[in-house]
Amino acid sequence: MKIFPILFLLSAVLASGNASADDDISMTVAGMLRDKDVMQAANACLQKHPRGDTIFVENVYPMNHGMVGIVTADTSGRRYDCNVDLGSGKVRSSEPIVEPKGPLFVSIGQNKSAPKGECFSSDPLVIDKQLQGWLLTQTGKCGGTSWNGIATATKNPQNQ
Repeated sequence: MKIFPILFLLSAVLASGNASADDDISMTVAGMLRDKDVMQAANACLQKHPRGDTIFVENVYPMNHGMVGIVTADTSGRRYDCNVDLGSGKVRSSEPIVEPKGPLFVSIGQNKSAPKGECFSSDPLVIDKQLQGWLLTQTGKCGGTSWNGIATATKNPQNQ
């Protein structure tokens, strides 16, 4: 019997016009690109993408503080995550997106010691009793693909 008042209130909210199908449309890529400021941001991000093959917008997503995110890509597979201030139209950042799933091979020429990270394991790869490098595989601890630790391991002189 207590469920009836909750269902009645829910139906009243839905019928009031506070929720409509149009609300969802504005959050799609096409819906967001119909906004002139978002379109200006997309064009700015396309200009920041390195020149090459055909460049296109792959995704658009809202951010906090008056910002919008634009993912650009090209036919070679390069992808960039670009963040733009909607008020000024200024590109705040445009960074390559690197999402290798692995396993990855890191050569002994890059690292003298095994890369370490909480999200991946490093297994030595040996041929004829000579270390060639490390095969890195995801451990599953981080709930997704993360290679945090590789870049610092290759740049950190303590590891070499």
